[in-house]
Amino acid sequence: MLLSIHIFQTPYKSKIGVSTKNLPLTIFKNLLLKSIRPKPNLISGLHNPNGLKHLTRLRLGLSHLREHKFKNNFQDVLNPLCSCGENIETTEHFFLHCQNFNNCRLTLLNGLANIDSDLINMASKELTNSLLYRSSKFDLAFNNKVFSCSIQFILSSNHFSATLYQ
Repeated sequence: MLLSIHIFQTPYKSKIGVSTKNLPLTIFKNLLLKSIRPKPNLISGLHNPNGLKHLTRLRLGLSHLREHKFKNNFQDVLNPLCSCGENIETTEHFFLHCQNFNNCRLTLLNGLANIDSDLINMASKELTNSLLYRSSKFDLAFNNKVFSCSIQFILSSNHFSATLYQ
């Protein structure tokens, strides 16, 4: 115990703000860890637990989408076809093509156009990736705005409001 305190006492004394000589070991550890650990960063600084949960599920391929459920052998899905009858219900189909969500999509595309009109001119795959993941092409504030639009679309679609499995 004394060895640890002597090693860390000088460099961390100013960060911790108290003398570490007479502190119990558990308090010393907690103060030390608080001073050296980075602050937790929510995904791009957004705080929307429900929206971020659905966004993460879409990223992982473990969402309510029929393609995801079919690939993961959910009993309630016999095929990956979307209920709109157009195509397989992929993430890209959900965000950009499904007729069931045309009204929500207009809001999404208007929001993206307000951020940067070039976003809506991207190829479908690239736009879908921008909606799901942080892009190194853009700064944090830009990515936050795109994620906010994605989450708003996901939540307004009500496609994920039911339980994932029955």
